[in-house]
Amino acid sequence: MNSQELLQMYQAGQSEAATAIFDRYVARLIALARSRIGAKLGRRVDAEDIVQSAYRSFFVHASGDEYQLKEAGDLWRLLASITLNKLYGQIEKHTAAKRSIRHEDPTDLAIAAARTPEPSAEEVVAIIEELHTVIRELPPEERMVLTASLQGQENPEISKSINRSERTVRRLLANARRKIEQRLLPGDTTDNASSISEVAYETPLLYSDYVLEQLLGSGGMGKVFRARVKGTKQKVAIKSLHKARQSDRRAVTQFVKEAQLLTGLYHANIVRVEGLGQFPGGGYFMVMDYVEGIDLQVQLEVKPFSIKAGVDIVINVTDAIGYAHDNGIIHCDLKPGNILQDKDSTIRVTDFGFAFLIADGASTIGNSIGGTAGYIAPEIMSRQSLPTPATDIYSLGVLLWTLITGRLPEKPFTICSGDDEFAAIASIVKRCLSDDPKKRYQTIPELQQELMALQ
Repeated sequence: MNSQELLQMYQAGQSEAATAIFDRYVARLIALARSRIGAKLGRRVDAEDIVQSAYRSFFVHASGDEYQLKEAGDLWRLLASITLNKLYGQIEKHTAAKRSIRHEDPTDLAIAAARTPEPSAEEVVAIIEELHTVIRELPPEERMVLTASLQGQENPEISKSINRSERTVRRLLANARRKIEQRLLPGDTTDNASSISEVAYETPLLYSDYVLEQLLGSGGMGKVFRARVKGTKQKVAIKSLHKARQSDRRAVTQFVKEAQLLTGLYHANIVRVEGLGQFPGGGYFMVMDYVEGIDLQVQLEVKPFSIKAGVDIVINVTDAIGYAHDNGIIHCDLKPGNILQDKDSTIRVTDFGFAFLIADGASTIGNSIGGTAGYIAPEIMSRQSLPTPATDIYSLGVLLWTLITGRLPEKPFTICSGDDEFAAIASIVKRCLSDDPKKRYQTIPELQQELMALQ
């Protein structure tokens, strides 16, 4: 299907066209944005945020029939133009506002976190996939009414088209929206500031003991700063929620749970968390090891890893994840961006934001269940079961394949290489990626044994 047809379908109200447009160009747009970002701005300007902002602008204007395509390639040129305009605006803003975070001002982090960035491309894909799943599972009438409402039809118009009363239409819409909220926002969705104050967490770390020095990165949930312990040269990393997230009870609970889980973990391949603190103006932060290095996604964008390097990395990751499993914790979001390699080439697993706690042999939800599209096990994506060790084993298979090939495994996954060593890798990955969790490796040691045999 060409780009003109896709745009016409979207303007006609067919939501699946938006997904097709996003999937077709997102990777190229991110690559385009990254190619225009210099090394100095690489940590402050996120290409994925820029592309997501560009898509948002495009879809808003496209829904109003503001765009008309005349020939093949016009949609790519249009999206590229919007993306570059967004990018250059951000570069100009960061260049003009460039400064060093050196003064010991308690309000400094609050000011720096005042603007919440758009969600990343991966997060948007995950949300779209989840939303499609929910809508498909709605009863026919609810699905029909919701679709009509999303296309801009008013309740009286919908009422006439389905020959039902407006009261029935309102009831069907309320039911559909409630089911979507329950699915996309599991647990308590109260997000007013007064509800946050009802829960008080222990915060033994004092903000006054640290001096912020540099913003290291920003994502959909929060920011990470390099800091030093006041009066010393010791470097640490401070992670905080975006200001807009600090009044979201679910986000705060998830953030605090991550800090509490990691404070009790001590492993050479896991980024250690020292504990939880609270800013003078409210809002929580956690203090972590400062890792001088880069994440594997950054390296992967240069070139894939060799088979030996990829296997060695995953063995180190399995050491960390096996230790977490022994302590009743499922990571649930293993991907190259959540694995760091420091200046000594030590592998460190980080970001347990979606970690799932298994207590007393029974699964209990400690956080919202989530992850990153492409790396999430199918039973978690479809909500058919709660996370288990097999959930992380699925992600480890995706991780191994991605590291050595530079791309996500295709589905259905097939072994077609004539190279014996590559075929052995593919065989391990294929078992990890089984749709049936019982057909995967059942424990981390079982997977490790296969990987070590390759060494």
